Amino acid sequence: MEIETYDPLAGKETLIIYMTKSGEDRITLSGGMLTQDRNTRILRDSYDYRPVHKRRVDVGERLRCSAVVPGQTLPSRRTIPTDWVVSEVESYEPTIDIPGFREIVIAYCERKPLSLEEFRDSIYDNNVKVSVDSFGGDEEACSQFLNSEKVKGYVQV
Repeated sequence: MEIETYDPLAGKETLIIYMTKSGEDRITLSGGMLTQDRNTRILRDSYDYRPVHKRRVDVGERLRCSAVVPGQTLPSRRTIPTDWVVSEVESYEPTIDIPGFREIVIAYCERKPLSLEEFRDSIYDNNVKVSVDSFGGDEEACSQFLNSEKVKGYVQV
């Protein structure tokens, strides 16, 4: 007989804070009223909602950002590497009194610039592309899908 354990943090996300390692330069944020000209060690924060056993930040992981590149019919979204690489990871589990997150992970990063060639090789497009092959060769089904209103603005042909 399997015993079910009550987990008060079930379904709670993991907060991940990427920050510069102590001794690294602070970065200056340019942006909205709250962040403009602010010096900080925090590079990015994110929330991980995946199943708990899949939530992890690996040492050596390079931070990436997204950029929109104007296209002919749809803009293309590209994922671009940054100079920041995770060098250390710490995890903290909150007490039962503060169940805001399952855990908080701090990923310390160091600046490790890429060569131009490495940078170019690390860029990739992440738009959805649809072709006849997506429909197992059924041209009519593909055509109906591409002409439907709900597809406009979301996929590239």
